[in-house]
Amino acid sequence: MIRRRTIEVFSLSFLDCLCCGFAAILLLFLLTIGTGRSASSSTEPDLDALQAELEALQSSLRENRSTLEDSQNNPFLAEQLESISRQIEQLQSRKERLEEELASAAGNQTKAETEAAKAKRLLESFPYQDLPPIGLPAEATHVVFVVDTSGSMRNQFTQQIHSAVIRQLSAILDSLPAVQRIQFFDTSGQSVMPSGTWLPDTPSLRKDALQRLRNYPLLSVSDPEPGLRRVFRDLAPSVGKNQKMSVYVVGDDFRGNTRGFLHQLDRLNPLDSASGKRPASINAIGFPTIQGPFLIGGLQGNTRFANIMREIAEAHQGVLILRPGI
Repeated sequence: MIRRRTIEVFSLSFLDCLCCGFAAILLLFLLTIGTGRSASSSTEPDLDALQAELEALQSSLRENRSTLEDSQNNPFLAEQLESISRQIEQLQSRKERLEEELASAAGNQTKAETEAAKAKRLLESFPYQDLPPIGLPAEATHVVFVVDTSGSMRNQFTQQIHSAVIRQLSAILDSLPAVQRIQFFDTSGQSVMPSGTWLPDTPSLRKDALQRLRNYPLLSVSDPEPGLRRVFRDLAPSVGKNQKMSVYVVGDDFRGNTRGFLHQLDRLNPLDSASGKRPASINAIGFPTIQGPFLIGGLQGNTRFANIMREIAEAHQGVLILRPGI
């Protein structure tokens, strides 16, 4: 039979464990005290910085509040604010007016587009006719040009006849549907073409004639009377009764005798009292080559040419064309 051993609770081993536990607690307490001191010392500067920042913000707030109060009490700033408010109101009112005008313009545009479309349909309903510009003698079958080839009618660099002159003559020929014969003279009465008689109006001959005129070397006088005399002396007699001759005087200046020139043309191109017509119509094309051309009542240069040719065109059933530039 086994004999059991008696167990004592408060033995030496128990006291040993109790002392070790107490020592461990004491050690932890000492370590904790050191850590707490370092943590509290590290947070103290943060609190100081926050306190300084708070004081700076409070100071800035006081300054801004003072500035705001000063600005509210400043009469100049108050006047500026009132002026800006008025401008804003005016701009707002102007914006509203512009919006109304835009809406109205859009409505008018729609109405105008409708009217334009209606007019276009109406025009398309009429038969098309290739008509010359208003006033030009559309019935002309024989056309002759009397061109001033003096220095003022030439390009100062190339010494050629100005391109605007050539383009204008080509446009006139293109606009006359019944042309059969053509001819070109300078105002001195010299023929630009090798032949001084009527020439058939073909595309190749027209191109050649205009090119010859562009490079024409002779300088003529600024007086169309010699050229017109040759036209009525050499060309007019060969025009038939059922044909119509039209003369175009091209220039920029007139230096002849005005009254004598008018009487001479009345003899060369007399008015038929029965029909009220003349054998030929005399037209004129004026080009501006000086500053302030074609002034009514002027005595020199472009103005004198325009005045005399206006009387001639009116008396001889022609038209006067004054170009805006050359």
